[in-house]
Amino acid sequence: MAVEDKKPKKKAEEVEGVVLEKIRVLPPSLERLVTIAAILIGIYEILFIFNFNYTLYDMFSRMGIEISFLKTTFQTKQGEAFVLAMILFITFMLYPIRKKEKYLKKVPIYDYVLAALGVISSLYLFAVYQRYAEFAEVTQTDVIFGIMAIILVLEATRRVLGWVLPLVVTVFLLYGINNIGFNWIRFTQQLYFDEGIFGIPFFVMTIYVFAFVFFGAFLLRIGISDYITEFMIALFGSRPGGPAKAAVVSSGLMGTVSGSSVANVLTTGTFTIPLMKKAGYPPEIAGAVEPVASTGGQLMPPIMGAAAFIMAEFLGIPYNKLIIAAVIPALVYYSGVYIFIDLETKRLGLKSMAVEESKKLGYFLRKLYILLPVAVITVALVWGIPPHISAISSLGIAIWVAWIARDEINGHEGFYVGIVLLTTLMMFTGKSMTGLVAGLLVVLSLVLVGLAFMTDLVDFNEKLYISLMFILFIALTKHLGMTKEQILLMSGVMGIAFSLIVGYISNSEEGRRMYSATYESVIDAGKTSTSVMLAAASAGLIQGVLTMTGLVTRIGYRLVDLTAGNLLLLLILTMVFSLILGMGVPTTANYIITSLVAAPAIFNAVQSVAPYDQPVPGFATAIALLAAHFFVFYFGILADVTPPVALASYAGSALAGGDFWKTAMNAVKYALAGYIGPYIYFTHPEMFLITVPEWNIATAIRVLYYLLATLFIMYLLAIALTGFYKTHLKKWVRIILVVIGLAGVTLNPIIIGTGVAAWLGLKFYGVRVSAGA
Repeated sequence: MAVEDKKPKKKAEEVEGVVLEKIRVLPPSLERLVTIAAILIGIYEILFIFNFNYTLYDMFSRMGIEISFLKTTFQTKQGEAFVLAMILFITFMLYPIRKKEKYLKKVPIYDYVLAALGVISSLYLFAVYQRYAEFAEVTQTDVIFGIMAIILVLEATRRVLGWVLPLVVTVFLLYGINNIGFNWIRFTQQLYFDEGIFGIPFFVMTIYVFAFVFFGAFLLRIGISDYITEFMIALFGSRPGGPAKAAVVSSGLMGTVSGSSVANVLTTGTFTIPLMKKAGYPPEIAGAVEPVASTGGQLMPPIMGAAAFIMAEFLGIPYNKLIIAAVIPALVYYSGVYIFIDLETKRLGLKSMAVEESKKLGYFLRKLYILLPVAVITVALVWGIPPHISAISSLGIAIWVAWIARDEINGHEGFYVGIVLLTTLMMFTGKSMTGLVAGLLVVLSLVLVGLAFMTDLVDFNEKLYISLMFILFIALTKHLGMTKEQILLMSGVMGIAFSLIVGYISNSEEGRRMYSATYESVIDAGKTSTSVMLAAASAGLIQGVLTMTGLVTRIGYRLVDLTAGNLLLLLILTMVFSLILGMGVPTTANYIITSLVAAPAIFNAVQSVAPYDQPVPGFATAIALLAAHFFVFYFGILADVTPPVALASYAGSALAGGDFWKTAMNAVKYALAGYIGPYIYFTHPEMFLITVPEWNIATAIRVLYYLLATLFIMYLLAIALTGFYKTHLKKWVRIILVVIGLAGVTLNPIIIGTGVAAWLGLKFYGVRVSAGA
């Protein structure tokens, strides 16, 4: 691969001797069972949830081959139940009842029982759901299995995510059952059959998010994430503050795929944090930069985090529109982080350094095609291809370029890259060109074989075999007249099969590595999906109770009354609520709760005020609702770097060996754009872009002004908080800049003009107000 592993990576649960998460090391027999469960999640998702079985049936039927069993179908709830059964089995096998060492050594008998009950209680719904869908009747037996499933989900969530979320869910459940007069039939129907565990959050996880978990697992295993990190180091590393700036960019790129702040810190941070320390950054700064950059990945299009997919479902706005709405906020966030890092670098007086660990920049520029999967997924999402198909199609391209990038396998790299690019473009062509494209691809494959006989451009090896498989398969699907979505889905799924086949028959070390990476990626996807799946199932229980009791409406009006209709006070209260909740609850669950409880309150406060009373152009969703959901979404994510819990900051401080509190406070400072930005976007909803009813020159200038003014006040606040602009500044100067910066959140032209005057004063007369003057 372009970037080789020089040393074994630490497990995600352990960094520099600090344990963040403890899981069991299972004996081989149990490990095989867990592996099978993880693989079954992937197989079921691909076959029945992504409808790959129907796609295969359609392909064979076009060839005149009737394979009836491929038409087998299950209802969505049944698919969710099967996935949950495997998730519960994996959880009770891997995660002990307590984190102490003695519980990690073996699987006690009660965990076997809980794992079995978890599988049974979930598969029970799989078995009886057809009957329920037809008659909508709940029996006493249903109640027993339903309550059992709820209890087991709570316990599994506690083991994986801690006690806070299950405790919050339990409070809601107790309130709910009391509110409906201990009607267990209704309780089970609402929280087991209709909503609850298998509500919208879990539906979104199985339909959309798992595809991106799958995609992210492959990027980590086949080396693309390593390429991104080391490329950024090569690009920025030798400049002053280069390692920190590289961390910002690489973590943003990888965070958008992983969707987990902590996981991203523990992957890219193991490489970037030591380099930042070597460049001269104190541990408390090096350990803060990475968490802030990693956390922002969930705000960064085109993928964002799992909560963003749920937001699209809640709002009824297609995901490809939602990522457009997130563009300016993400740009402001990362610009703010970059500005802070640049000023901190100058304040510390850091100089350029030679980055011996990275290869030459030219090497990475030559390998730039490795980022093709990111380009493909972006184009697919913007074009409106369903998110899960976009992810799977990009996965096929990722596998192909990973094979091409193996320097140890002969073959002209540039030639193969051209083949990949040409085939990818042909894959996206419409139905009108199917015959021509199929013919061209067949000719292309024949040319490849001929060149293998006659030139050194191509050899009979893994690169040729994997390329022929992709080219001929896409040619076949084009010839059969399959739809673009079908071809994209099949190219990704078959790419996994092609990689396994080529890797299995390979005699080279690199071929065997790719085989292992492909196989282990499938397993990793199943295992790592436990946290997001359980968070969604638990949060779904809260959503079910809120709907069942009508509490969701009452809380919204109560919050408005509590703040006496003061919008600023309501926003501040919502921010505090989101941050506090996020300290112990995963991002996805946090967003679900706050979007159901706090967002309606904000919506109620502004729904009759222009421009919030207008719908998002082309949709029935009010601008007020979009702005409210983005507001709680942002602060739920920022909880990962907000003390006193700040899990991402904790991971960063552990890797850097710095003081946690200093690291966390630095992280809050660097993430300032994330704390202030939501207030600006809410009060200036045109910055979401999709809220603009009609674009013209005046509107474009206004939005551009909003963007530049926002970036400018972030710059002023960064100067004030770092206390440095060309020189160290006096305290009274910093206070003035903070006041102007905070007042500038209104984006009032007069205040922005005052800020510009203050900046010009610093630029030309800064020496007179320096701390040493």
